[in-house]
Amino acid sequence: MKAQTTISILVAAALALTASTATAQGRQGQGGASAQQRAQVERGQRDVDRDRMRDRDRVNDPAQDRKRDRDQDRTNAPDTPQAENRNIYGSELMSEQERNQYREQLRLTESDPEQRTRFMAEHQEKMQKRAKEKGVELPDPPADGQED
Repeated sequence: MKAQTTISILVAAALALTASTATAQGRQGQGGASAQQRAQVERGQRDVDRDRMRDRDRVNDPAQDRKRDRDQDRTNAPDTPQAENRNIYGSELMSEQERNQYREQLRLTESDPEQRTRFMAEHQEKMQKRAKEKGVELPDPPADGQED
């Protein structure tokens, strides 16, 4: 919203500048410079219009927002393996190889939410069974399926 307000102010200023420039030039009688300045103002107006359209598209495109968020998540990945493992249900009961296999399987099911949900449910059952065998208490699995 701030971007739209800023752009609107810039457009209004450009229009006011155009009007005052045309008035001043009309008084001075400089016909050749007027056409050149008018062309410059029109180019500026096209730039403002182009920027406004980009801002509008950016605001109204949730897919772009999701892609940007996903890219930021990948860029801001955890620095330590412990932080990375906290997002895996039952990670303390898994070997490093199992955790790597789990991450790879998640990556492979990224495009199919149904298959991903099924994989995560199977993993949770497996971890609960393993915890029971070892006599360890695991917290309840995430209800919203946001385990990574």
